[in-house]
Amino acid sequence: MSYRIPYSPVVSETEDKKSRFICWLGPVEDKAAFLQQLDAVRRQYPDASHHCTALVIGNPANPEVMISDDDGEPGGSAGRPMLELLLKQEVGNVGAIVTRYFGGTKLGVGGLMRAYRGAVGAALQEVRLKPFVPVVQVAIRCDFSQESRLRFLIDQAGGRCGEAEYSEAVTIPVELPQDRWGDLRLQLEAEGVSVLEVPAHP
Repeated sequence: MSYRIPYSPVVSETEDKKSRFICWLGPVEDKAAFLQQLDAVRRQYPDASHHCTALVIGNPANPEVMISDDDGEPGGSAGRPMLELLLKQEVGNVGAIVTRYFGGTKLGVGGLMRAYRGAVGAALQEVRLKPFVPVVQVAIRCDFSQESRLRFLIDQAGGRCGEAEYSEAVTIPVELPQDRWGDLRLQLEAEGVSVLEVPAHP
């Protein structure tokens, strides 16, 4: 199943009762990379009141990683509404960091939720999103007589063939959309194309 991911990072700023909310939103591949970005933001705004975060790795419909942090704000008032908006907008492989400079007026839990959600919403309006289709990488081994047919079927499934290795058989590294691999494998079996799925080279 495809979903959307950010093309590149954006930074936007909103204000609520003189509190400034600066949102960094961008593509993130793993938690470690996101924590590095958070460190960079903390260094950039060392005098800020809070740096609240939300992170979604993988498909937002069923994330591999899904975390949020209020960074000292009242529980559930910052990170959670940020995270919920990312999931609602079906954006994956994405991190959001909202830096707050307190403006002197307390917003209350409800006001904070609206402010942090609004900060992420403003960034989502600016960011360029692109479709992301999960892929599988496998190497398929077949007889020489089956190679041309195999290549045709892989192409029809939207896959790409790498450089083949020839020995007692043909081994072709293949990359194709994850949701097409099951059907392709069944089709190969139905047409009598004898294949052995082996791990692809990293």
